[in-house]
Amino acid sequence: MTLKPLLYSVFVAVCLPLIACSNGHAEHHHGEDGHTHDDEAAHAQAHYLANSAILITQGETKILFDPLFHNNFGQYQLVPDEVRAKIMAGIEAFEGVDAVFISHAHGDHFNAGDANQYMESQAGARFIAPQQAVDAMQKDSRWNDDFISRIIAVDLDYGDAPKEITFGDITASAVRIPHAGWPDPRRVAVQNIVYRVSINGSGDEGATVMHMGDADPRAQHYTPYDEHWQTTQTDTAFPPYWFFLSQNGVDIINNQLNVKEAVGVHVPSTVPEKLKASGADYFSTPGEEREIEK
Repeated sequence: MTLKPLLYSVFVAVCLPLIACSNGHAEHHHGEDGHTHDDEAAHAQAHYLANSAILITQGETKILFDPLFHNNFGQYQLVPDEVRAKIMAGIEAFEGVDAVFISHAHGDHFNAGDANQYMESQAGARFIAPQQAVDAMQKDSRWNDDFISRIIAVDLDYGDAPKEITFGDITASAVRIPHAGWPDPRRVAVQNIVYRVSINGSGDEGATVMHMGDADPRAQHYTPYDEHWQTTQTDTAFPPYWFFLSQNGVDIINNQLNVKEAVGVHVPSTVPEKLKASGADYFSTPGEEREIEK
């Protein structure tokens, strides 16, 4: 797999509008409904929001990963205020989001109050999150019991079989992979979930992406799921940047996960020099985009 930087223009000021694709790809048109309408099969795009937050779009299908947080622990990117407001309002690029996936319940990925606010304002969105995140939402003052019908709680222990999730045009699997820093007891307890999500099917038409949260880069966590990784090839994976800083991490991406391309996320505001020198592709500025190649 070749990991080459491919940097698009920053469009934060206009909230990450979907751009027309060239090089022989189908042109994207924006209808008054806010969705993308293509002359041919839609191409999938990844739109970087901040830290590990990503918007994935293909045609009229939209999913979000880890967008609802406001703690950067003094070192990570926050979703720009104007983008955050549009996420919550469900307008422009964020109109008609089908599902929000949460990797784990740490403050730089998730906030229970933000999640409840989003569920309240976006009645059409589903919410897929580890049980620990759902528990936190239920303890928050903005919780509404009506939310539960739209929530899929992922309650997995280390070593459990993958959880399969299907709704609408989305097919996903969830695997609990330890949080980086394992086997520190504080990390062992975290339900960090790696999601593999196929939009509009996983064949020639649909795109498949993988979001890894704060996964630990040790092969022993992934080997028990070798058969699972091989069942579906991932077009683009989004590992935390530290996978590119060790041979173990690179080997997991290249040899175990069955992915074609990888784009690092969770990059600190000050990009590590070792990451710059690695030759890896990564997101570091809110507003960057990548086309998800089939």
